[in-house]
Amino acid sequence: MRPAVASSFFFLSLGIAVLAGTPGIFQGEIYESAKPTPGWIYVRARNGMMRKVEISKARVSYAESVAAADRAADPAKDLVNGAEVQVTAEQDSAGDWRASRIEIVKVQPRSDQSGAQPGPRKLL
Repeated sequence: MRPAVASSFFFLSLGIAVLAGTPGIFQGEIYESAKPTPGWIYVRARNGMMRKVEISKARVSYAESVAAADRAADPAKDLVNGAEVQVTAEQDSAGDWRASRIEIVKVQPRSDQSGAQPGPRKLL
């Protein structure tokens, strides 16, 4: 009877793991869509693959490589077109990604206060 209990436990925990989803980690550049949706971004990988990512519940931070002078008080403000990010997320049944963590690897330059150069458009 013990082997049956052990195998039942194994398959039950395997089923729970499948239902829970496995987090994926991917990196790319934020891509501005033609119709921006609040709380969502698109991330384009170097190979051209595009992922739609829900970011409303994600913890946003900076990589150590981003200089302190380039950081905003609220890292989410740097989730703009062209910024490079590393995303930890789970994929839902529709193929969209739900981010739990976003690390900004490279920020886009901000425009200066004189308005001489337009900055990237904010996507949130």
